Amino acid sequence: MHKLHFVAAIDVATKSALRFFSAKAKNRPKTMPLDPKHIAEAQKQRLKLKQKIIKTAPGIVNLQIVGSGAQGAPASVYLFSDQTRYLFNCGEGTQRLAYEHKTRLSCLENIFMTRTSWDRIGGLPGICLTMQDVGVPSVRLHGPPGLEELFRAMRRFVILKDMKVEAAECRPEDVFEDHVMTLRYIPINREPESPTQSDTEEKSEEVAVDDTDYYAHERNKKSEPKAKVDLSRASKSAGGKKQDWTKRHESSVMAYICKLKLRFGQLLLEKCVDQGIPPGPLLGQLKNGKDVTLPDGRVVKSSEVRGPDDPGPVFIFLDIPDVAYLEDLELKNDRFAPYQSTATEDSDQAMFVLHFSPLEIMQTDGYRKFMDRFSPSTRHIALNEINSFSGYIASHRIQHHLNQLDSQIFPLLSEQNNEYEKSINEPSIADLVRVSSLSYLHIRPRKGIDRTQEAVLNPSEYLQELEELPDFKAALAELHQTMNKTSSPNQLTSRSECFPRVVFLGTGSSIPNKTRNVSAILVHTGQNSSILLDCGEGTAGQIVRFYGREQAEKVFRSIRAVYISHLHADHHLGLFGLLQTRKKLLGANCDKLLLLAPEQMSYWLRLYDCRFESLHKEYTLVKNADLIEEPLKDERTLDLGLREIETCRVRHCPHSFGVSLKMVSIQKGEPGEEVKITYSGDTMPCEDLVELGRDSTILIHEATMEDELETEARFKMHSTLSQAIEQGRRMNARYTLLTHFSQRYAKIPRIESNLERNLGIAFDNMEVTLDDLPQLCLFYPTLKAMFISHFEEMEQKAIKRGNKKMRLENGAEAASSKESSPVFS
Repeated sequence: MHKLHFVAAIDVATKSALRFFSAKAKNRPKTMPLDPKHIAEAQKQRLKLKQKIIKTAPGIVNLQIVGSGAQGAPASVYLFSDQTRYLFNCGEGTQRLAYEHKTRLSCLENIFMTRTSWDRIGGLPGICLTMQDVGVPSVRLHGPPGLEELFRAMRRFVILKDMKVEAAECRPEDVFEDHVMTLRYIPINREPESPTQSDTEEKSEEVAVDDTDYYAHERNKKSEPKAKVDLSRASKSAGGKKQDWTKRHESSVMAYICKLKLRFGQLLLEKCVDQGIPPGPLLGQLKNGKDVTLPDGRVVKSSEVRGPDDPGPVFIFLDIPDVAYLEDLELKNDRFAPYQSTATEDSDQAMFVLHFSPLEIMQTDGYRKFMDRFSPSTRHIALNEINSFSGYIASHRIQHHLNQLDSQIFPLLSEQNNEYEKSINEPSIADLVRVSSLSYLHIRPRKGIDRTQEAVLNPSEYLQELEELPDFKAALAELHQTMNKTSSPNQLTSRSECFPRVVFLGTGSSIPNKTRNVSAILVHTGQNSSILLDCGEGTAGQIVRFYGREQAEKVFRSIRAVYISHLHADHHLGLFGLLQTRKKLLGANCDKLLLLAPEQMSYWLRLYDCRFESLHKEYTLVKNADLIEEPLKDERTLDLGLREIETCRVRHCPHSFGVSLKMVSIQKGEPGEEVKITYSGDTMPCEDLVELGRDSTILIHEATMEDELETEARFKMHSTLSQAIEQGRRMNARYTLLTHFSQRYAKIPRIESNLERNLGIAFDNMEVTLDDLPQLCLFYPTLKAMFISHFEEMEQKAIKRGNKKMRLENGAEAASSKESSPVFS
């Protein structure tokens, strides 16, 4: 039986190799790819691993909920086996959830989309950049037509040089098949509708063809921005393909019927011995379902020495966005019938149906009729607003920690766990199963729904973590004592009556991590007006979590303008999600946004509007460059609660801007002093920004790198902490708030001394009024005590960098000294 153990060991070795590779290829998403050598090596390792894996039906297959579809969260599902991975839908925030919950993407090769709307595809750019970083050589997109156009349109600000993205043919007669499963495409078409007049009108305005290389500065290339041209010349896209500007409406969605491949039963050792089967390759053949002939001529059938086969469970993905699709869903029920209660074999009855459809659609008679055709054993999983928790545990954990410093500056987030113990009273949805991130659906072996690892909020645990920190209590007590002495009488005023009020929604750079999302700052200028400064991926979700469902609707209505500083993806990929959320919540009452952005954004906006979703009625574009010479100060700024908006060019990628906002502050409904808020966007030290922000009340400045990384900061055209502080001094800013930290400083940036009196460090979900500004500098010693392990880790890294630099300098000096020494013969 020694050989038999060896056969079994093959599977163990394969799984170990897979786990090892996944651990090495850490899930580190990037807006720009890493060193090509790193990516090439990762791809080489991945190819070796694939060759090792035995292509037999896997013994473990699970569905993992990545995003539950709760309001402000994506609806996405990860199918994984011990050999390969698949993703179903990828809305905004999927990358961040995958990163937080350690969902490995290194074996992901196929992504299946149910729709081409932004709430299903908005996370694709980030996920694909992550996959490229961990060495995935190619990915195939499955779904309704048009997915390949998304990446052609984004080619300037989403760089996928080392990974191929291709769209699969998904015709009704086509089948996706591999060693794990067979998947059938079921397109569901909407009822034909007559196009509106605005859709059939031919647009004659010019559009900027954006051939700018926004990462040229990181490759030592000179970028050549292209001039504006008319539509006839603007029709070429990447690779010389002609861009189709025909208006396309979403006319079909894609359902998927998945059936795992047959897995042969376990080899029964006793029966093998009884049959006289010798150790060796014959055992492996029997295990893999092949009959064998023994040396004595006897034929042993595989079925005689194996346990029962697993014929392969069935699971279905369905997404019906509105009632216009229900008629075709009914017409195509014959495609689903073999897996409903009418199935000829019990094993063909669907184990799970995963519903991405909105709750209001699931409650319609037509949809209920479809659901009722399934067997009572089929579990219906809802991935929509019936779920209440987004899954972002780390955001809540750090907010509970920061809340101990000041409960008004760091209010607790407004979302709760799913309350599974409370039954659903509405009969039409009583049979729906609610889920959260890290809910597992065990398909093979059939273990059903597993909630043991589910993302759950645990405030008492978060507070206990602070209790265990050695110096935190004393630092916190000292902070509160100092704050009580220096607090302003105005701080007793209701914060909802104080303007401006600045809410930091995203304070990280380049990529989201667990505690810092990408750039977004909301400035409340009045009771019913606000402006958003940059809009990185997931911004709409951040608003929902900060304000709660009901209050968030008022906030979305109050947003009158969005300012985009430049076209790097981490500063604007949340715009469509924001527009879509406002449109969904506010409907016909949704006023147009004033969109202040680089002119080059118009190409991306127009293409998305033409080929994916009609959003051109949701905004009016104002070019940032126009506000350099002629600041905006008319009825539009008054509607925003502002007096003036002015911009300048800054030193970052092409078409990067800084902005200043002028307004009159309001306390208790009464006008106060004139306030000037300047926002740097991304930039290295910039004289034009100093002039623009002269005598600012608040300067919000990027501080991407610590001071020892000044060379790297210059290469990437960012600022260090000291440079950002110096910019504030030079422009005579009353207060400087630092933001846009490199994700290596996930919790706190490294500053060697206490903060100066006019400095503050921004965190996600931090709300600041004018009266809060003098106290922000007091937080830093307590923050160091709170994040002591993170701070010590940064200190160690700094010491290592310093030692390495010293060794290199000493080596260079020694080499120079040797060369200059006289040679005696």
